[in-house]
Amino acid sequence: MNSLDIKKQRALTRSLVYKLTGKKIKHLKTGRPFVDRLIDISISHKNGLVGVGIIPSPYRIGIDIEHFRVDLNTRLFIGSAITNKEAIFLKKFCASNNFPLSSGIAIFWSIKESFFKCLDYNLRPGKISILGISKLGKIRFRFSDEIGKVMEERNLRIHSAEASFKGEYVFSQTVMSKLSPGLIK
Repeated sequence: MNSLDIKKQRALTRSLVYKLTGKKIKHLKTGRPFVDRLIDISISHKNGLVGVGIIPSPYRIGIDIEHFRVDLNTRLFIGSAITNKEAIFLKKFCASNNFPLSSGIAIFWSIKESFFKCLDYNLRPGKISILGISKLGKIRFRFSDEIGKVMEERNLRIHSAEASFKGEYVFSQTVMSKLSPGLIK
């Protein structure tokens, strides 16, 4: 994709967000897109596809689109982006869905990217593990102590995490909600 295509995608995204919200996209210091305190948004681009997730406060959203029919060097990802414990589930997931391991890695990467976009935290894929993906695409996670602490400090909990497949693409979405101060342990 060339820079002209990317500029067109960004213009389309700005126009779409404006039509849906009546507001212009701004960006936080972290680069996360922002509309206002009443609306949370997330944006993803891949191979000419543009996705925009919009949700009302107190929810937060992170979305990602990835092409999962890719040929990756799987050894580069196991142990870093995919934890060693998680690799066992990844292999079972790939076998049960008749996916090559590289496709499974791209799917797991997308799920993790939507999570970190939602959290607005540097992408640290080895800091969360995917424990399960139901037939309906619902995701179960395990967090490292670091990520658990960040979620606790920000008063966030997972509301939903899902992945769906259309053609050769995976669409991942994570939604978190703010806990009220009285509910924090």
